[in-house]
Amino acid sequence: MKRFFQGETIGFLLIWGFLMAYGSQKLFRDPGTFWHLAVGQHILATHHFMSTDIFSFTFQGQPWVAHQWLMECLMARLNAAAGLDGLLILTATSLAMLYTWLLRRLLNGGLHPLLAALVLGMALAASSHHFHARPHVISIICFALTYAWLVDFEARRVDLKGMLWLLPLFLLWSNSHGAVLGGLATFFLAICGWGAARLLRQESPLDNWKEAALLAALFLGCALTALVNPYGWELPRTWLAIMRSPAVSGLIQEHASAFRTGDWTVVMFGVIYLAALAGTKWPRVTWLLPVVWFGLALSRVRHGPLFAAAALLALAEMFPEIRWARWLAARGSVCLGLQPVEPEGRRLTATNLLIPALAVATAILVSQIGLPGGRPPGQRLVRLDPKHWPVELLPELKAYEKSHPPGTPIFNDFRMGGFLIYYTPGLRVFVDDRCELYGDDFLFPLLEGDPERIEDWAKRYGFEMALTQAGSNFDRYLRRARGWRLVREAAAGSLYQRVGKD
Repeated sequence: MKRFFQGETIGFLLIWGFLMAYGSQKLFRDPGTFWHLAVGQHILATHHFMSTDIFSFTFQGQPWVAHQWLMECLMARLNAAAGLDGLLILTATSLAMLYTWLLRRLLNGGLHPLLAALVLGMALAASSHHFHARPHVISIICFALTYAWLVDFEARRVDLKGMLWLLPLFLLWSNSHGAVLGGLATFFLAICGWGAARLLRQESPLDNWKEAALLAALFLGCALTALVNPYGWELPRTWLAIMRSPAVSGLIQEHASAFRTGDWTVVMFGVIYLAALAGTKWPRVTWLLPVVWFGLALSRVRHGPLFAAAALLALAEMFPEIRWARWLAARGSVCLGLQPVEPEGRRLTATNLLIPALAVATAILVSQIGLPGGRPPGQRLVRLDPKHWPVELLPELKAYEKSHPPGTPIFNDFRMGGFLIYYTPGLRVFVDDRCELYGDDFLFPLLEGDPERIEDWAKRYGFEMALTQAGSNFDRYLRRARGWRLVREAAAGSLYQRVGKD
């Protein structure tokens, strides 16, 4: 059985199986997934990059750039070929490959398999709440690869020439997701740390100042990739606008602090990492940098997966130097003992990859072929949560869309915007989670939660239908307001029609 199964093989199957089961609903809880698909579909259909808003009636025609265009086009292509099931399989497989690779790094660092599995499991727990079928996944992967390059350069497993691979990586990342700013900041801090270590005559991968200058030039090249895109400076300007917006953290949960959301798994994993770091005598720069990301994860929980990836890579390197782990191992702790590892690391063969490949291929076949009389291809694995999305209201929504001209406005709660953009493209939404488009002045009234303002908006914009989130302020108001009638109610939301006009 060793020919087919190694620790990494079992790790992949467990992670992938969990993500496929967990993700059939949970990976599709973010409204951004749906409008990302709509953006990609529009770009592919028109062969033009979007520069104005076409989805809302409140900001229609206002400047807006598709700052995640590359991944949006990939998502749209995959959705056209394999439906939402294709997005599920790609997301689950990509994440499973990433965390299996991180498990391999832990095992190559000398961790006992049980300890490595425990640490990886805690990292997954600190990250899984932010796993969604959307471009943010590419940032988790690109950040982990960037950090691994920095770790390997500091450990002298990669030379300066090998670091050149960061250029195409950052070019891909810049056109896919704004978290590339975090990768650039981490690269910059690493260079500063190595330079400071050399000045203090401590261990540093920079043998001379010429190497430091070349590495700084490489960083500059990576930073300039942010301008190599269809929109030029507008892309980084948009990233900064999103990060600076106070309304974003109020409306979008993953931009809030870990203490406000109660995401204690990030805190717990951070404590483990800090305990390991405290056990080292003189930590390397790349062992210290996860401290920064731990702080960022506490301030915005969306950084949790980035912190977890950085901490895992640091733990794999620092484990042999943790003094309290060595002390406990000397007193009989088997799991904390340093395991022997071959100089070139653990070996994987094509045979070890056979079972994972068969598992993924089976999922693809089930999605596209399935059984007679089942759901249509591309919709056999994904089950949108009816308690989160108003899928039961789609017949009424589509009927309203069909009976009205394109561009007809419909009022919606914040979370429902992306759902409507994807499933009823003929309607125009009131708002969605593209916060950089709407701006703080428009979004803050939504935070204040004055539901009676819907009457002023109805007069101003002329909408006759409203889709509300179950239990929201607008839902409670429309349920008792004169001039509105309930069309249909579902677990996730309600559809109302305006019947009286002043």
